[in-house]
Amino acid sequence: MLGAILERDALLAGNAATERALVQSSERKLTRLGFDLHDGPIQDVAVIGQDLRLFRDQLDVVARSSRHGALMLGRLDDLDAQLVALDDDLRRISNEVRAASVLLNRPFARALADVTRSFAVRTATEPRLNLSGDPRLLSGSQQIALLNIVHEALTNVREHSNATEVEVTVSVNEQGVEAQITDNGCGFDLEATLMRAAQRGRLGLIAMHERVRLLGGQCRIDSRPGGPTVVSVALERWEPLIEGTGRPGASA
Repeated sequence: MLGAILERDALLAGNAATERALVQSSERKLTRLGFDLHDGPIQDVAVIGQDLRLFRDQLDVVARSSRHGALMLGRLDDLDAQLVALDDDLRRISNEVRAASVLLNRPFARALADVTRSFAVRTATEPRLNLSGDPRLLSGSQQIALLNIVHEALTNVREHSNATEVEVTVSVNEQGVEAQITDNGCGFDLEATLMRAAQRGRLGLIAMHERVRLLGGQCRIDSRPGGPTVVSVALERWEPLIEGTGRPGASA
């Protein structure tokens, strides 16, 4: 009996050590991927964008005397818009990789606080952060999605809103999670903004909706010119299926 207990304890210890090693390996890979994206493709796109704008300025001098000048310059403007969209996508992917890496060795509450703290450093506006419930009820995918949505919403506030008050609320319970990001900034016409963003290939707001939809949840953005703006997210508690039954089992 004692031998069996010792053998079981040794097996559990070995499994725990293996799990820690896998987590550390995954963290290193994600961190390296994040650096590779930032130091490689993102910087390359920035340089190409600068070269393209310089070329446009140089061509503008020559094209003024050509009846096709406006057409050529318009085409260059289209290419520039595509580069901006590509840069946005690469940075979004980089942020998502970073969020996944952070969650491998950091509790959700701390990771969420880091996101809001980063916003405060860049804007001198300290968001009010309210987190209630047990984040351990959330799956890893839900935690990563929430972090990315909060980051995207705060980025929009920083770049477009001119807000002086920002509040982030995340409430977790046995049924799921609800989150809200609210700011008192200038607001915007949602439909017109989404149309312009789609035309320019800038899909941050659309990506928020899609990310939540893929997890079976709902995302809503309420805004109007003059503000305020509220981003709301609701996700049901995730439960894996019991093998062979198609029914939910114990929560992850």
